[in-house]
Amino acid sequence: MKPQNIFDTHGLRHQLQDQKQHVWDLDQDISWNTGIDMSKGFLPLDQDSIAFPNATYEQKLALSQFMGLVVNSTISEMEDVAVKIRDIAWRKILDSYPVNPEMYELGEQFFAEEAKHSSLFQKFNEMFCQTNNIDPQELNIILPRAYGSRFQKAIIKNAKSGGHAFWWIVAMVEEVALLIYQNLYKDRKSIDPLYFVIHKKHFEEESKHTNYAFLMLDLIKKRNNQAKQKIHNRFDLIYSELFSIPWIITELKRVLLVKDFSERNDFFKRLNSCIPLIKNLSTLELANRLFVSAPYISLILNKHYHRLSKKAAKSHRALSIPRPTPEPSKSYPLDKIDALARHTNEDIWSVA
Repeated sequence: MKPQNIFDTHGLRHQLQDQKQHVWDLDQDISWNTGIDMSKGFLPLDQDSIAFPNATYEQKLALSQFMGLVVNSTISEMEDVAVKIRDIAWRKILDSYPVNPEMYELGEQFFAEEAKHSSLFQKFNEMFCQTNNIDPQELNIILPRAYGSRFQKAIIKNAKSGGHAFWWIVAMVEEVALLIYQNLYKDRKSIDPLYFVIHKKHFEEESKHTNYAFLMLDLIKKRNNQAKQKIHNRFDLIYSELFSIPWIITELKRVLLVKDFSERNDFFKRLNSCIPLIKNLSTLELANRLFVSAPYISLILNKHYHRLSKKAAKSHRALSIPRPTPEPSKSYPLDKIDALARHTNEDIWSVA
């Protein structure tokens, strides 16, 4: 049981020892030489939200792999932003309020792990490019980028003003990463083994330091009772949502840019063939799916999945943007899709 408050120095010390004892090495502890199995997907697909019913098996495979790369890039970008603004959003807070040395040490360990995790997902995406003879710069055009975005600038501005929207973002990303792995674990036999391994390694360390964002929020709440800080306590969560949600939705639209270089690579060509399926959805229908039933994307956008963050928000009396109740869709491993596709000419979803 990880410590839940900043005064549990024994628990914090034990947590730090546990994290250091189970640290893994990016190069030595992952079998990168196994490569990527391009015949398998990265994420299990759902019936009607991301893997559209009229898509072919090849299109579903491309969508599964692309969404896997999007998840990698989103986590990598978020964790890279955390490392880039650590002094403004973390060190400044600890130096301002009386705190035990364990919070400093845990923070140093936390950011070291976040930097490694960012490199982990970036390395996989780079290997994907090498495997498929893709220019990494072209892949980056259609994947989420946070550096220099309005989202990043807003979080920095909030931190400089004494706010802590940054830690609400961190709490959400940490919790979503755990949820994504839990989804992957259920269908681990059907997805690319290397993709599963990197998320397993990520989960191992994330699960040990997930509480750190909540400890930081607890520290701020207990140590600063000024009127300005009370306003931050009330509004910083919704502030973080007002910038993070549009950023995620805007970055997802990058996939439409694949048409500019779709003829240079088979993967881009298959992905581009899926664009009409996306455009057939109305804006309202697409938005509803993203928040309600789109696998993985809904995990990020819909706060109803974030049990720990919701509990913390209630404790801090923090305002949040209302979201619809999610409707998790049944996922279909690609090996099942393939088996069905081999034995029928009907729409595979009608017999699944």
